[in-house]
Amino acid sequence: MKIEKLIETIKKLRHPLHGCDWDKKQTHKSLMKYVIEEAYEVVDAIDEESEANLKEELGDLLLQIVLHSEIASENKNFNFDDVVVEINNKMIRRHPHVFKNKKILNDEELKNQWELIKKKEKDKNYNNTYFPKINKTQSALLQALEISKVAKKYNFDWENYDGPLNKMQEEILEIQNELKKRNKKLQNIELEIGDLLFSIVNLCKHLEINPEIAMIKANNKFIKRFKSMLNQFKNKQDFIKSSMKKKNQSWKKIKKL
Repeated sequence: MKIEKLIETIKKLRHPLHGCDWDKKQTHKSLMKYVIEEAYEVVDAIDEESEANLKEELGDLLLQIVLHSEIASENKNFNFDDVVVEINNKMIRRHPHVFKNKKILNDEELKNQWELIKKKEKDKNYNNTYFPKINKTQSALLQALEISKVAKKYNFDWENYDGPLNKMQEEILEIQNELKKRNKKLQNIELEIGDLLFSIVNLCKHLEINPEIAMIKANNKFIKRFKSMLNQFKNKQDFIKSSMKKKNQSWKKIKKL
C-alpha cells in the first residue's frame, strides 16, 4: 500500500544514524504548530476551490499525522495502524443507524444521536465541572464557540439570532462609554471588546456559521482587495504618500468590482 511507503519514508527520515537531523529531533510538542498550519492551509485550498492545492495540502496534513504516529511508535505508545483502527471504530460506534439498526434518521435526529453518543464517551473522563475540557490549542474564536454551545445545553441562550444581535449593540455602547471616560483604562476596554467578540461568536452559532472560517474568508477578502487597490497606484511609496481620501475612493471602487 502507498501509505506504507509514506510510513517507511518517515521511519528513514527519523533513523537515529542515517536520518535527517531536523526530522530526528521533532517531538509532539515541536510539531504542534505545523498541524494547525497545515489544517488551515487545507481550509484555504477548499475556499479557493483548487483541487490541485487541496490534494497537496491534504498530503501535508497527512504527513503530520504520520509523523506524530511514528513518534508515538518509537515511544512504544501507539502506531499509525492504531490511529486508523481508533477512528474507524469511532465512526462505526457513532453511526449505529448505518452499521447496527439500519434506521433512517432526519438531520436533527442524526445530530442529537451524534451528540448523545459523544457525551457518553466523554462522560468516562468527565471532571464534574459545568464545562468539559476546552481545547486550549484551538483559536480563541473556536473556544468561545464551544463555550457557548455548552451554555446552550444548559438552556442559557437566546431563542434566535436577534438576541446576540441586540447584545452586540449593547457591547458596542459599553465600549464607547469606556472610551469617553477621562481616565479610561485599556484593561476595561479590552474586556468590553472581548465581550463584543463573544457576542459575535454567539451570532455565528445561531446562524450555523463557523466564526473561524468566517474570519479566514474576511482576511483573504481584505488581502485580495488591498492588493487590487495597491495596483491602482504607481508603487508602494505612491500609495503610502497618498491622502486617506484618495485611498478611500480607491477602496470603494475595488469593493464594487
